[in-house]
Amino acid sequence: MPQNTNLDHDHHHSPWIAQDAIQLHRLFSDNPQTALTLLGQHPQLQEMLTELLRQSNRYAETIDRYVMATTTDMKGKILTASKAFCDVSGYSAEELIGSNHNIIRHPHTPKVFYKTLWKTLLSGESWHGDICSKSKDGHTFWMETHIDPIVDKQGSIIGYIAIRHDITERKRVEKMSITDELTGCYNRRHFNRLFPEELRRAKRDQHWLAFMMCDADNFKKYNDTYGHHAGDDALKVIGEVLNETFSRASDHVFRLGGEEFAVIFPIQEAEHAQLLADKTLQAMYARNIEHTGNIPHGRLTLSLGMMVLDPSIEYVSDEIYKYADGALYRAKRKGRNRFELVDVRNPENIEFF
Repeated sequence: MPQNTNLDHDHHHSPWIAQDAIQLHRLFSDNPQTALTLLGQHPQLQEMLTELLRQSNRYAETIDRYVMATTTDMKGKILTASKAFCDVSGYSAEELIGSNHNIIRHPHTPKVFYKTLWKTLLSGESWHGDICSKSKDGHTFWMETHIDPIVDKQGSIIGYIAIRHDITERKRVEKMSITDELTGCYNRRHFNRLFPEELRRAKRDQHWLAFMMCDADNFKKYNDTYGHHAGDDALKVIGEVLNETFSRASDHVFRLGGEEFAVIFPIQEAEHAQLLADKTLQAMYARNIEHTGNIPHGRLTLSLGMMVLDPSIEYVSDEIYKYADGALYRAKRKGRNRFELVDVRNPENIEFF
């Protein structure tokens, strides 16, 4: 190791700058034993190291206070947690350390989300994305998260470090822009953007997808009979029924306009879509909202049109909408309070795209 340590500059008048840290790093990396000997022989070197440690401690305290960070072992057990992360999650460091990150997992986050995250990390790559979490007191918060592997001297992964940024307010504003103000469902704008994305995702992941259109029966007569204020309340109930029936994170409920709603949801088998359609009709009927103009039911009911999408077939979103809409109006012609399926096996009902 070179004996010239280049310590002749006036350290008392120098700020804590990068070259000091680099100089010490090189000193100890080249030959730690010689560096320790020099450390005992050079008071100025000792002073420089002491100052660096003091400044590092100050920066560490700042990071602890303002940066949401955790480290974990290979299985996701939390080893360290910053004060900032504790403040946002509502858990103390003692409660977090030794626990799994599942402690803040939001129940609506699908398992496939974390499966993809861990697949990325186990491949040795970093992961970046937005994570919805649940605090100790039950409120939802969002974090933009970057996770990096921690490696030892041999290059083996021994754990992970996660750095987060609170984006809860940003998500709130984003949600307002895609949400129907009256019902709380997603709006038409979000439908137009999301539907093609969900079609591509279903094809890529090779899972079945269902598209259901929903319309309140004789709704104009309902407004004429009970007034528009009651009509708005009825639309809110329809939104509640749909969101309660389709409550998974992978389900998407939209109000397309007026009394027309739509749902996009993944399924494992085509029969599941029919069961959920029937459950929707029953849930709405059970609300028992009087509607004398909806004969013979005497209460507010729904008609549904649904198309089950095979991931092996190429679809166009506008065509799917058209066929589901046609099925919806067949349901109305057949007496309402029922659902009709698009029969993709019958060439008279559908053209393949």
